[in-house]
Amino acid sequence: MIKRSNPELGYVTEEIYETFSFSQMIRAGNTLYVSGCAPFVTRGGSVELVGEGDPRAQLERVLEIIRGCLAAEGASFHNWVAQTVYTTSIAELEPVAETFRRVMGSHTPTSTWVEVKALFHPKQVVEINGIAVLE
Repeated sequence: MIKRSNPELGYVTEEIYETFSFSQMIRAGNTLYVSGCAPFVTRGGSVELVGEGDPRAQLERVLEIIRGCLAAEGASFHNWVAQTVYTTSIAELEPVAETFRRVMGSHTPTSTWVEVKALFHPKQVVEINGIAVLE
């Protein structure tokens, strides 16, 4: 069974999924693949960056979106087993790294951090994708 979905999370518009040809989540059997989650919110039909200049606010928004994706499949961070954290500055993101433990509790996944030159929005500091295993 393969199921593609874009849960309504006030995140990005359906037009963005269509324009960039991706699904936010793909469930294959009991494995859930979550596309890169960025610190965006849709307001009045426009997609806006959350937390410009604030790595903590951006990270919190990204983890909120991941939590919503997991919940849409009846899962939680307990099921989140692997993630890749893309950042334009590890030096800026590292001081707020405790946000992961605060949000995820003891359910920490495997994790790889990668510093990149740029992300989708020029003021974006973080984006995370990952995998969950559903029970």
